[in-house]
Amino acid sequence: MAKKVLRSHMRNVLKGISSQEIQTQSQQISTQLQSIISNSKCSTSTARKIGCFLSMDQGEVDTRYILEWLFHPSETNKEVTSRVFLPRCTTTEETGQIKLREDHSTGQPIDHPHLTFHEGDSLEIIKSWKPQGNYQLREPPFEMPPPLPPLMDIMIVPGVAFNLQNGARMGWGAGYYDDFFRRYNLVHNSRPLLIGVALKEQIVTQIDLEPHDQFMDCIVVGDGSIHWINKNKS
Repeated sequence: MAKKVLRSHMRNVLKGISSQEIQTQSQQISTQLQSIISNSKCSTSTARKIGCFLSMDQGEVDTRYILEWLFHPSETNKEVTSRVFLPRCTTTEETGQIKLREDHSTGQPIDHPHLTFHEGDSLEIIKSWKPQGNYQLREPPFEMPPPLPPLMDIMIVPGVAFNLQNGARMGWGAGYYDDFFRRYNLVHNSRPLLIGVALKEQIVTQIDLEPHDQFMDCIVVGDGSIHWINKNKS
């Protein structure tokens, strides 16, 4: 199924999922993420560095549960401390950062959308941010200079659809995350552990791939299942 057709289909599917069902599945996902993060390798001895996202009010996994745990781990997991980084939608024109896309006719670099990730100071501050932009997302405020990709151990990644066999992911088409994965590799010559989070309705059998598409290392699904694609990172 072509991506455009699949996105349209998934938009209708997501509209049909009740808020209660999304909350139930999101809590299941949070429980499994807590286990993965607690047992994951850490690049430093002080804290795990986790990239996450602030979910839309409907139609995708609600990240409030995992964020609450990251900022306030349970009494039995006090040793798991985390630094949390959250995305801001911006453009290369606004940030002045390297342009990774070209004009197809001229081959010249062009300005384009991209993400910057900013460290969240506290859950209370994050909750005070107001939805904004095309996707009505809560976002960190603009920083100067705009930060380059921070080093992360794990990135929790949203998507519209996922494939459990090869870890393929499809977003909404703007290319924010694929651009960030490439940008991250340019800075760090590596990439974090990529964990896709999906409602069970977002699992599909096929996603048409393009050269820039990146694959998840692991996908956590709302039925409570964990699917490792890159077992070397488990």
